[in-house]
Amino acid sequence: MMAYTSWMTKSVTRLYEYFQPEQYGLAFNINKKDMTFSGRVTIRGKKVGKPSKRLTFHQKGLKITAASVIKQGKKGVEQYEIGRINNQDTYDEVRLHSEAPFYPGEYIVSMDFTGAITRPMNGIYPCFFEEDGTEKQLIATQFESHHAREAFPCIDEPEAKATFDLTVISPAGETVIANTPVIEHSEKADLQVNTFETTPRMSTYLLAFVAGDMGFEQATTKNGTLVRSYATTAKAPLTAYSVEVAVKVLEFFEDYFGVAYPLPKLDMVALPDFSSGAMENWGLVTYRESVMLLDQQSTSIETRQQIALVIAHELSHQWFGNLVTMKWWDDLWLNESFANMMEYKAIDAIYPEWNVWEQFVSHEGVSAKRRDSLLDVQSVHIDVNHPDEISTIFDPSIVYAKGGTLLHMLMHYLGEEIFRKGLQAYFQKHEYGNTTADDLWEALGEVSGQDVGAFMHDWLNRPGYPIVTVDWKPGSETVEFEQKRFLSDPNASTGDDRPWQVPLASTVKLSSDLLTSANQKHYLDIGELANQPLLLNHEGMSYFVPRYVNADHSEQISQAISDSKVSTIDRFLLLDNYNLLQRGGQATTTDMLDLMKAYKNETNDNVWGALAMSIAEARRLIEADESAEENLNVMIRELVAPLLPALGWDDKPNDDAQTLHLRGMIYSLAAGAKEQSVIDEGLKRFAAFKNPSDLAASTRSIVYFVGARYGTNEDFQKLLLLYKTCQSADEKDEVASGLTSAKAPERYAALIALLKTDLIRRQDLMHWFAWLLRNRYSRVEAWQWLRDNWEWVMQEFSSDKSFGYFARFCGGVFSKQSELDEFMAFFTPKQNIIALARDITLAEQEIKSRLAWRERNEKPIQDYFS
Repeated sequence: MMAYTSWMTKSVTRLYEYFQPEQYGLAFNINKKDMTFSGRVTIRGKKVGKPSKRLTFHQKGLKITAASVIKQGKKGVEQYEIGRINNQDTYDEVRLHSEAPFYPGEYIVSMDFTGAITRPMNGIYPCFFEEDGTEKQLIATQFESHHAREAFPCIDEPEAKATFDLTVISPAGETVIANTPVIEHSEKADLQVNTFETTPRMSTYLLAFVAGDMGFEQATTKNGTLVRSYATTAKAPLTAYSVEVAVKVLEFFEDYFGVAYPLPKLDMVALPDFSSGAMENWGLVTYRESVMLLDQQSTSIETRQQIALVIAHELSHQWFGNLVTMKWWDDLWLNESFANMMEYKAIDAIYPEWNVWEQFVSHEGVSAKRRDSLLDVQSVHIDVNHPDEISTIFDPSIVYAKGGTLLHMLMHYLGEEIFRKGLQAYFQKHEYGNTTADDLWEALGEVSGQDVGAFMHDWLNRPGYPIVTVDWKPGSETVEFEQKRFLSDPNASTGDDRPWQVPLASTVKLSSDLLTSANQKHYLDIGELANQPLLLNHEGMSYFVPRYVNADHSEQISQAISDSKVSTIDRFLLLDNYNLLQRGGQATTTDMLDLMKAYKNETNDNVWGALAMSIAEARRLIEADESAEENLNVMIRELVAPLLPALGWDDKPNDDAQTLHLRGMIYSLAAGAKEQSVIDEGLKRFAAFKNPSDLAASTRSIVYFVGARYGTNEDFQKLLLLYKTCQSADEKDEVASGLTSAKAPERYAALIALLKTDLIRRQDLMHWFAWLLRNRYSRVEAWQWLRDNWEWVMQEFSSDKSFGYFARFCGGVFSKQSELDEFMAFFTPKQNIIALARDITLAEQEIKSRLAWRERNEKPIQDYFS
């Protein structure tokens, strides 16, 4: 097994320990015709540490054409002669050498530089779009995590906070926006010069600007902050919803955190090309079009909610990450884990009818627990010892989802009001500064009177989470608990038996709320059990998997589900727990299917999501057995049959969010189970529609699926033409999801042939590859495409945070020995690529755990369905 180790061959040199910038004067001249830029940076700052004959700054891919250094001191101004400008590309550095030593003190360092505007969506890059038949470009920036050095020489570390005075020279007639408002604008010939107000003290990765043809919608918060949402001119009307959400979210966070948003304006911009979902640049938040633009007439509830959550995530960063920033990337969770939880906190307050805490548990909790069940998964807090490791730590399942779930647990453990007061004290004490985890624990500890650091230490610094065995006989006044680390591969072992401090989050009062040792006996109040069963991790308020081992207790839980005495989130968690337990050898897949019988009257969309995941697990085991698979389809058709006529194909004006979600879920399951009436009606609707808005938003994706899988070649070409011509990024995603479900070899072969073309934007290719790989009919060809085109993949994605997803997606799909052998043969030689190493290791472990799962469960599940 390839064990991941943190690479030490080229450890990070912290340049902030030698030079500490205080202010940047920065001017860019953008040449869109030649796809280049030039500029000058003037850095005022302090040389610290020992005297040396060089000053070192970060740069990557730049040519430094001139440099000067002035020292300011009691003796006046001292001009240094720079004898040599040395670009150390291996270390992403430029070194300015002088015969005279640089002593500690105040310096002004100026450098002239040139660079290229390149296709990879980092540094300064182009966004391509078409309006009225004319090809156009926006020029945008993406500097997180360590890409500011690709735009200008700097100290590109989060602790190196400074103010920025930015000037951008660009073609006249275009809109230019940056972190702060324009204070001076001039035009001469075909160029314009825009100078912006001084920024707050902030890290380099938060600097941003965008230039090009854009329009906007705007509104103002009750505290006077101007909020504008920008998009390419033709799409500007689609920004209205984002403005509405941003105003409400900004007002909520100002109240909740007790600290005003410190800038006079907040701009948001939807970029045609953008690698991540969004980026929280202070005062200029950038987004993919698909998570910001909304067509009020045809957008699904899923997209509406996703846009709101992403906006809330990015705006929470204006406090967590921007106002107060982690000192180093090992504490990235201080940014992302908080933003992950707070996005749900804000949206629940603004749109309570959406019940988004159910989604928090069903999306974030599920993502975290599956990834976190692998032996060598990273911890939330993780050391960073190499520059290329920085981009690998942005694991959405760990730093985002697990970290957010742990903070949700801590909030309930301390009490929300105490938690909120602690956050307010944290912001007030550390605003415009940098922190570590200990600073947050100190603030929460002072308010709560508890040793928060001791409680949270293992949760943040150890990978994994516990399985808690619950041994209780109904009627007994005592319950016995046992905890150990849960692993999806029961054959794996950590050798670490240390217990966590586990908040049990019980439905009934226990003698202690915490499980602090490997084995404990607790007392409970059986009088509270009249109307509810004993359940742990109630409402998802903790982070562990309970395993109920007493048969009478398990039967009592099943009966309570049937009698509607279990809450929505707990019903979801009971199913999801079994899904995890059968994967980790603590239960069988048939146990999970038996539990599903208690859900025969289920109507909640999120719980149906857990049912769908359970069905998918069973289907994976029998996908080569046509008879067993048909029997599974019969079971699914029986489950969904009562709901199909009740929900209908079409959305209704009075449908709530849950009904809209459920309609899409039920019709998707029916189509996947080959319910003939759904296939027939889907084909009928596919033939009739001319525009996406002709179809109900909640079932439109099912119509696309039916057309691609069961329709004629003309139907498939109709859907492909729609992808080529539709302008909405959200609609393109929906169409692509349908196209990639094709079963006919000539159809998915035609799609695979498009992967390297400009028809599919680089930001969207990852979706296409994942969908084609998950489609069992196109899996072999998609996997072969990756191997055949690896050099191109390296060229296009190696600097992107998503690079490791190519290995990760394979790990999430492969479950056969032949697939593991091919995976190892291809990826083992690439283990020395630091940006891939962790994902390769975890993918290998995930495949091996799934092989063991298949060996245990394949025959029993085939028998179950025969």
